[in-house]
Amino acid sequence: MDRDRFLQRWLVSVTLAEAAGFAIPAVVGGILSLLAAPAGLVYPAMVLAGACEGALLGFGQSLGFGGAVPRSPWMLATAAGAAAAWSIGMLPSSLGGIDFGSPWAVVLTAVLGCLLLLSIPTLQWCVLRRQGLRTAFWIPVNAGAWAAGILWTLAPSPFIDETTPAPALFGVYLLAGLLMAATVAVLTGFAARRIASDAAGSRSPADVSPT
Repeated sequence: MDRDRFLQRWLVSVTLAEAAGFAIPAVVGGILSLLAAPAGLVYPAMVLAGACEGALLGFGQSLGFGGAVPRSPWMLATAAGAAAAWSIGMLPSSLGGIDFGSPWAVVLTAVLGCLLLLSIPTLQWCVLRRQGLRTAFWIPVNAGAWAAGILWTLAPSPFIDETTPAPALFGVYLLAGLLMAATVAVLTGFAARRIASDAAGSRSPADVSPT
């Protein structure tokens, strides 16, 4: 396996796929906000949009892996993990009357934050495990990558408010999504390369299928 070419393919495919995927909940959330949609509609709509984001991310990662993972199960696991992550991430804004400064709320937030970061890589690890690959490192590597990447989506908050024009708002968050995608791609590239290398060493070419 050409290690440099693998990393190039991984960075490009994962960055573009996640950036395109993140645009879905970003646009859906922006539209729902402009329409002042009720929380009962916003929550499921954003979870569904998050699942679409995950499916695109899974597709991009499967391309990056170059056939080392089965595409359909990988996309399904990533979509389910992303839906779980969004369902957790949307809870603070969906639940009212909570004092987030109280000790129990801080503990709960920390627990939910960990679950959010672990949701995608844990379900992806289940797919890798079924392939017979020893890849438990994939979980902490991805959790750390997402912890760093998500910070980009929080960066615009001090500079925008309800008076920010919609085009500028969408543009800022799409840029934040692109930076998040690139960060995650860079920080997971070497782990992905190791998985692909292990898969290539444990299977014959005829056993590897991208679907």
